[in-house]
Amino acid sequence: MKIIHTGDIHLGSPLRGLPTDKAKLRQAEIVDGFRRLCMYARENGVQAVLIAGDLFDENQTTASLRADVLSAISSASPVCFFYVSGNHDGAFSLDDNALPQNLYVFSKNHGWHSYELPENVSITGIDARNLRMESYAALQLLPNRFNIVMMHGDIARAQGTDGISLAHLQNRHIDYLALGHIHVPTMQAQRLDGRGYYRYCGCLEGRGFDECGRRGFFLLEVRGGRLVNEQFVSLSKREICLCKADISACRSYYDVETAALSALNGVKRENMVKLVLYGNHTAGLRKDIALLSARLCEQYFYVKVADESRVAIDYAQYKNDLSERGEFVREACRSSLSEAELAEILDVGLKALAGEDIDL
Repeated sequence: MKIIHTGDIHLGSPLRGLPTDKAKLRQAEIVDGFRRLCMYARENGVQAVLIAGDLFDENQTTASLRADVLSAISSASPVCFFYVSGNHDGAFSLDDNALPQNLYVFSKNHGWHSYELPENVSITGIDARNLRMESYAALQLLPNRFNIVMMHGDIARAQGTDGISLAHLQNRHIDYLALGHIHVPTMQAQRLDGRGYYRYCGCLEGRGFDECGRRGFFLLEVRGGRLVNEQFVSLSKREICLCKADISACRSYYDVETAALSALNGVKRENMVKLVLYGNHTAGLRKDIALLSARLCEQYFYVKVADESRVAIDYAQYKNDLSERGEFVREACRSSLSEAELAEILDVGLKALAGEDIDL
């Protein structure tokens, strides 16, 4: 039996970090990405798709979007979809009367609910809003089944804290714990106990610049009551990349642009990029972040430039400097700031005194 583990798709997310036109296009691409997953499942003999929460984004879901999603699921029949709600899409519920026959939810009893599949596989789940500490004792699984449990949330850091308690799930006959909420995929499944494993699927497509790297879903194969194969599959239209450019040796804006282009060498044109400028450069270097961003966006889908570079300051040269800059540097150096804090304050202060733009 082939099974897909996915989640955190956040359909309808406003994508505020992008310009309006780019955001609208990405919204449509992410919906199309879910449809491609559905078609992949049907065309590759997948029997079950596990959606581990946050299929939709909170308060951003229109009737037309819900209709498109349900149509994609229905069109993938005979693939069965199993959907636990997360912390975002838990604010609303789908109309049970309008659900496709191949979509199964877990909110019927406000607790655990199980579905029995062929090949001795059971899928059990609980919606995020219904998880309580007492819920763990109510989890009943048959030891002779291949048991998949679906949940959404952070793993509790300590006993008694909020989150999913792995300790309370151990030795409960779980073979695979399919988690959602963390947007970074757990490439290597982690050991839950002597029998089972757990992992986060990550988001289906990267949406923000904190979601760099490959995104996709896990394709599992269960045979004879065992997980015999697993692979990570990416159908993403675009990838979000993190690149860094050292501008320490730059003497002009055009040097900065050259360093940026060099850092982006090898990045596909259709991708979104977060470019971080770093290093210690000479005072008075014109970086012109707005111009750099505009020129790079002509070559890539979208580039966000973050300036983390600093002015290289020779403190000795300000020792007898009677200007405002000299007084400022001496006063700052007399403070009890850490080296990193001092460098940041001097960088901002000297930019302000020189009349330069300041990125905070």
